[in-house]
Amino acid sequence: MIEVYGLDLTERLEQPVEKFLQFFSPERQEKILCYRFPADRNRTIWTELLVRSVLARKEARPLEEITIERDGQGKPHAVGSPWEISLSHSKHWAVCSVGEAPSGVDVEEDAKDALMIAGHFFTAQERRSLQHLTGQKRDERFLQIWTVKESFVKLTGQGLEEVFAKVESAALLAGNGEIAGRNFPLGDAVIGICARRGILPDKAVIVPQDFIKIPYTR
Repeated sequence: MIEVYGLDLTERLEQPVEKFLQFFSPERQEKILCYRFPADRNRTIWTELLVRSVLARKEARPLEEITIERDGQGKPHAVGSPWEISLSHSKHWAVCSVGEAPSGVDVEEDAKDALMIAGHFFTAQERRSLQHLTGQKRDERFLQIWTVKESFVKLTGQGLEEVFAKVESAALLAGNGEIAGRNFPLGDAVIGICARRGILPDKAVIVPQDFIKIPYTR
């Protein structure tokens, strides 16, 4: 089975995180420090610390012994671990999926310009599903479509344009194919996850603020 974890970052976005860089590889540190805004650095760091905390508990190892690397396409994997992972963050949320089989996860909070974006990227059926909706209901539906298709991209490695033009979110959410999708609401945000049919979680686990046990920092 796949598990999905979420961490509310509201109280963490403005906190200094440079002291945590020692737990990252030099290459990863360099990339993190390239972000112009502190909030972007924080989201990146806390999302990785979240998945490392999950793996540390599963493997009964200290967080600092868990190493996350990325392949040529930027897909993360845990070095020497049997667990497959996927990561995402958006504004106030960090999210990860963990399981014995591959998955893709995405979280989105911003439905600004939903109809314009849908006109460029969604299928005709998906655009029609938005037309009769307004306000919060339309925003939620837009985020459901976007996140499940984005998570499909992360799972399969297919091109973004190809997936958004041809893959129907309704089919993924119905679970009729080999790959299925699911959504979980997070207040104004929505999680989308895709994995092999039959192993999707029934819920997302929102971890408490003290879930991440930071070792002593210099």
